[in-house]
Amino acid sequence: KIWIGNIDSKLSEYQLLKLIESAVSSSGGQIDSFDFLYTMSGKGSRVPRGYAFVTVSTRQAATVVINKLNKMVINGRELQVRYANATSSNKQTSSSSSLTGGPLPSVLSAGRSDSNIDKQDKIRQLEAKLKSLEEGNSSMKNSSSSRFKPY
Repeated sequence: KIWIGNIDSKLSEYQLLKLIESAVSSSGGQIDSFDFLYTMSGKGSRVPRGYAFVTVSTRQAATVVINKLNKMVINGRELQVRYANATSSNKQTSSSSSLTGGPLPSVLSAGRSDSNIDKQDKIRQLEAKLKSLEEGNSSMKNSSSSRFKPY
């Protein structure tokens, strides 16, 4: 999988695909998948994010694409092309590490729990809360039956 970044917003998905196809075809490979990423604007239109992912059939084809397209200037912008997992290829990847290998910020890992102990503790806390709510409801039912009912 290859990451292509610093793509000019005026470069269309089709134009980029044709550039990649020409590089891949010279190596005898083929494109397996192509993801040109967009963000939805407030008006409902798609705005390019400035990067894309391409999966090619062989590692040799990927190397050829990287060598041909990396640092190529298109519409005044220099493309950045590399293996998608180049920064984490020599490290163990885990759910708690980002592409740079560092820990996720606490905001992004909120609600995540990597150990069964934490899960069991949360389950116990939820069961205790549910029990207290049920007890509160049963006392409300008992007290409401002794109240005067006008109808």
